[in-house]
Amino acid sequence: MRKLLLLLLPAALFGADANQLDWMAGCWSSQGGPVRVDEQWTLPVGGMMLGLSRTVKQDKTVFHEFMRIETKQGAVTYTPRIGSAQAPVAFTLIKQSGDEVVFENLAHDFPQRILYRRTPDGLFARIEGARNGKQQAVDFPMQRTRCEAR
Repeated sequence: MRKLLLLLLPAALFGADANQLDWMAGCWSSQGGPVRVDEQWTLPVGGMMLGLSRTVKQDKTVFHEFMRIETKQGAVTYTPRIGSAQAPVAFTLIKQSGDEVVFENLAHDFPQRILYRRTPDGLFARIEGARNGKQQAVDFPMQRTRCEAR
C-alpha cells in the first residue's frame, strides 16, 4: 500500500523541473523513407523550454506544431499547439529522470502520453495511447543535427 501511495504522489513532490531537461535542447531530425521530422528545442530558462516541429514529405510541410514545457506552481506541463487552428492541449508530467520524461493527458483523444528519452545515438520520442479502442504508438528516433535557418 505504501508503494502505491508513493506512485500516486504528484511528480512535483520529487523535484520535477523543466530546467532539468537541458539534454533535450538542440536540433533533431528523424528520416523514415520520404518523410523527415525536424524538431528544435531551446535551452530551459526560467522554468520554460520552447520547441517546434515540422514534418516534411516530398519537399512539402505536411504537419507542424509549437511546443512548450514549463514549470508553474510546482507542476511541469508539456503543451503542444498543432498548427494555428487548434487550441493547445496540456499534458502533465508523470515521470522524470536524468534521461527520460513522460507526460500524460488521459482525457485527450490521441495521444494520451508523450515520451522523450536521451539515447546514446540521440533523442527518442514516442506518442502513445488508445485510438479507436486499440493501443497505438508512434516512435520518432532522432539524431542531433545542425541547427540551420532553411
